[in-house]
Amino acid sequence: MQNFKDSIRASNNTDLGQNLSVCPKRTIRCKTIVLRLIQGALFSFLGGTNALAAEASAQKAEIQSPEQLINEMEALYRQESSAFTLSMAIKTPDYQRKLTLVGASQGQAYSYFRILAPKKDQGVATLKRENEMWNYLPKINRVIKVPPSMMMNSWMGSDFTNDDLVKQTTLSEAYTLSLVSLADTYEVTLVPKEETVTVWGRIVYTVLKSPLIPLGQTFFDDKGVAIRQLTFSEPRRFGNLTLPAKLVMTPLNKKGFETVIVYEDLTINDPSITAETFTLRALKRRF
Repeated sequence: MQNFKDSIRASNNTDLGQNLSVCPKRTIRCKTIVLRLIQGALFSFLGGTNALAAEASAQKAEIQSPEQLINEMEALYRQESSAFTLSMAIKTPDYQRKLTLVGASQGQAYSYFRILAPKKDQGVATLKRENEMWNYLPKINRVIKVPPSMMMNSWMGSDFTNDDLVKQTTLSEAYTLSLVSLADTYEVTLVPKEETVTVWGRIVYTVLKSPLIPLGQTFFDDKGVAIRQLTFSEPRRFGNLTLPAKLVMTPLNKKGFETVIVYEDLTINDPSITAETFTLRALKRRF
């Protein structure tokens, strides 16, 4: 955690100097629930370090409940809309492969991913609209609707599931949350509600206090055994936001497996994202 905080400070100092030199089995609706690929937001460096410290202090003071914290974390990445380019490196004991993807989201309801590389997978795409999800397979020019029973399945052989990517569930509604405030971090424990169907018995979610940014998530089964872990690192500036650019999903019950996502580019509230972006017609569009 200290290394993560140091790298954030280093990133902020470098950017500030440059600008001064230039001058001015439980899920709701029977879906497996997993934590989302979550990203936290920092503040614009243009106000100087004192303004940043004041903003960070205000953030700390405003956290009144675990529900508020989780909702803020979920909202930070998507905002009104977002467009991104990322790489996904999949490692198993038998093979390694790397994908390059582009995608977009609009609020919580709409999102899509499309593979640009490697060539053999180019054009494969996933679309989520409200509570429905489709995959497009360009080689057979076919759109396949993903049923709720497949939401827990691996996406393209990675350690992320379909549900991880499309972020179906509102965590604060599906889980009972408890918050512990430690010296430098918040620790939120999520326990599924009685009506929630999920494979997880408990999820522990760690958030850095200053800046308010996610550090990690650990997923436990009903017996209290840690099954997988998601970590966030390598803070990077995207426009006026500094976010963890690297996410690593590691199964703890399978040796030699790991999936690494790195955000190469991210645009928040991109005006080019419209309702047309998330149509089945756009999903079938060829490159």
